[in-house]
Amino acid sequence: MGKQGRESMMDDYSQTSGKRSTTPSGAAPTWTASMVIEELGSEFARCAQVELEFSLRLQPGGVETHGRFGCWLEGRDSADFEPVARAIERLNAPPSVRAAHRQAEGPVSQGVGVALAEDGPEFRLYLHGRNQTTLADHYRAWRWRPGAAPRRSTYTFHFLPETPSGQRPLDLIPAQLRPAFSLLLADERLQQSSGFWLREGEGGEIEQVDLSFPWRPLAGTLPGLLELDDVLALPVEESSRWRELAIRHVAIRAGSTIPVITLYASAPSNGPWPASEAALQEQVRHGALAFHHTVEDEVYRRLPPLPAPSSDRSELDLFYDGRVSTWQTVLGPEMHYHAGLFDARDLEAPGLAPPDLETEDAAMNAALRRAVTELYPFIPAGGRIYDLGCGWGEPLAMWIRDLGCPSLGLTISRSQFRYVAARGLPARWGDAERTLPPGHFDCVILLESFSHIHNKGRLLQTLRLFADRLIMRVNCQDGSPSGPALGGMMQMISSSHLRELLEANGWSVTRWRDRRHEALPSVAAWHRRLQSLPATGDRHLETLRAWCARVMTAPGAWARHNPLIEVVAD
Repeated sequence: MGKQGRESMMDDYSQTSGKRSTTPSGAAPTWTASMVIEELGSEFARCAQVELEFSLRLQPGGVETHGRFGCWLEGRDSADFEPVARAIERLNAPPSVRAAHRQAEGPVSQGVGVALAEDGPEFRLYLHGRNQTTLADHYRAWRWRPGAAPRRSTYTFHFLPETPSGQRPLDLIPAQLRPAFSLLLADERLQQSSGFWLREGEGGEIEQVDLSFPWRPLAGTLPGLLELDDVLALPVEESSRWRELAIRHVAIRAGSTIPVITLYASAPSNGPWPASEAALQEQVRHGALAFHHTVEDEVYRRLPPLPAPSSDRSELDLFYDGRVSTWQTVLGPEMHYHAGLFDARDLEAPGLAPPDLETEDAAMNAALRRAVTELYPFIPAGGRIYDLGCGWGEPLAMWIRDLGCPSLGLTISRSQFRYVAARGLPARWGDAERTLPPGHFDCVILLESFSHIHNKGRLLQTLRLFADRLIMRVNCQDGSPSGPALGGMMQMISSSHLRELLEANGWSVTRWRDRRHEALPSVAAWHRRLQSLPATGDRHLETLRAWCARVMTAPGAWARHNPLIEVVAD
């Protein structure tokens, strides 16, 4: 499904035609669309992985169709982006903009664009990079006009419904557009797979909200956008100009008294470099529409039906709420919410936890880290990871730090989402049963989170479309019939049924191992820590306290009937 969108470009408009203008002696040239396209083509026409982009603007009374376009280049290191450096030099970028390009951190893709207006051009440089510590994506942009100081802005992407601080798109757009955009934001696919960008100015003010549509739908098929005909009094004869466009973004100016909506389309360059703006737009229109049909055929038509909303899922969010300081007492300073794996050589007998392991926090902390590092051999080096059920984020942090894997965590808990995001780690708040992985991943990991899934077969079928490998550690229940556990928050499954579901939904199991014997001392450690805490009103904490006490009455027998299955499947 490609990258998670591009940040918005183009703020100004002109219908300047593509002819080189003459200027008085010594004056700056009057840039036209064809001149800019020619300059960009001088650097980008021979590059692989170039994406072209243009935008249309909807505003009261009409549709503006020309004057805003650009191109993007992908790469893996600074040398790949030398064409961008030469392009912005051709476009007379100020020294500070060139310096920003030279200093770009972890470059992934870069874009150069222009907005042509009657008072002259505004050029843009977009830098998509990756933080070298968290591997989180970041975007910066610079805008400059000839002879004027450049303006800098920052883009941040957030999955719906909200940012870690609770900001929601509908709260940031002009009031007259909210009825239409409430319909657009209710789009099922948008909620499942994508989110929004916030563009902030140098002072931190939010300038623009962009909704991202990675499957590039036709604008005229989206509820909410159709209502703009009436809101903006758009001429009927202009509707085909935008309704038939396969769009990547919808951008709304924040805080503007005049409603302005910009539609962005992009597609890989395919064929000769366009000689005019009309040729660029035609190439993008054709490529974006082809991409849309491909995604429809290869992904969305193969997806199982979306389950109905469930109150149980909202309860699961609340169940995982709680004070961080209290949970650090139970889980330890690194907040691993999964069983540790103790060295089997240190265990006296199968199913028993020696007294020293029950009392030593250092041993428990080491076992928790070992439970993560023992998965490292199965994770593709540098591969993209989707951590489905990321908890408080420590495993996510470990494979980012230790393996250099760009990763994204998903949790149904709002509290966990905010905690993980505050650590600077890429995370999203959502229900695994009602969201989709945002793009293709080398590996999806479920570290003891599969038990929270109701329709397990449907999830496995969905993940098969988005990932090459599946790594799981699953709490199974073999000694009694499958059913709810942990206060109804877990839906248990037998190990035999787990294997049947994996194979029935297209996964080939390459590793299958019961780790319960090595994990059992974790229950003893949690039990001891919980005994040190007074009774609370926290349903989750008290449920876990009761469960640990029950297991510790006969740990060996419980372990024999409740395997912890480690699975690798391709």
